[in-house]
Amino acid sequence: MSNNLDYDTFKTTLHKLNTDDTISSAHGILCGFACVKPDLTIDNWLNEILVSIDLQNINEKNAHQELAQIYNSTLSQLADATLDFQLLIADEHSTLREQAGSLIQWCQGFLVGLGLQKISTNDEDVLEMIKDFSEISKLDADVLDNEQNTQDLNEIIEFVRMGTLLIQETLQPSKQDYISPDTLH
Repeated sequence: MSNNLDYDTFKTTLHKLNTDDTISSAHGILCGFACVKPDLTIDNWLNEILVSIDLQNINEKNAHQELAQIYNSTLSQLADATLDFQLLIADEHSTLREQAGSLIQWCQGFLVGLGLQKISTNDEDVLEMIKDFSEISKLDADVLDNEQNTQDLNEIIEFVRMGTLLIQETLQPSKQDYISPDTLH
């Protein structure tokens, strides 16, 4: 299974289910929740984004399978040592407005996900990053399509992507063995 998630493939997934979340918001919730809950299960996440689900209904069952794919892929990406993590937002084939809107929704969801558990950190970088995500979540998606705005948005997306990994690593340190550079000969 590929770890890359395509926004266009999944953006209608939640329309089949009883929820008000967009796929970007739901993905943000998943990522935020994963940063603060080490034993996160798919049911923990689905209970936050869905009112109900009827697995006897074929459309809802298929949507549930798509959400399971998102869940598995996202947790795998967050744990990836090569930092191969991607936000589930509109890509460069979408309008700049859709890209910005989905990024804003993602950040709003991420903040909700973080808030689902008590965050206990005094790490200034993490606290500053959360503050920055809060500011991004308040941006206006009504962005003009021009080259400068495209570049700025791409930089913000990369900032959020790397910030998520920083928050996740700080709040949920990886279980990989750390080798101090001092021990290398």
